[in-house]
Amino acid sequence: MNPIKLLADGVDSLWYWTYGIIAGWGLTVTIVIVALILLLIRTINLQRRVDHLEQRLVHAERDYNLSVNNWKSK
Repeated sequence: MNPIKLLADGVDSLWYWTYGIIAGWGLTVTIVIVALILLLIRTINLQRRVDHLEQRLVHAERDYNLSVNNWKSK
């Protein structure tokens, strides 16, 4: 086999490997970024739910204390 042809095939193959590595890293980074964005959105929604439940608890305790105080004063 001709050494020049062998070298050209090796360089050609090397470029395909390089393109594959770049494409693979690009895909991996894109998937990781999408996953992080989805986790951030889910975390924000869960934090809102916790805040809402905490507000409901505070309101319920306030109403209970007001009703107990009204009952004691009678």
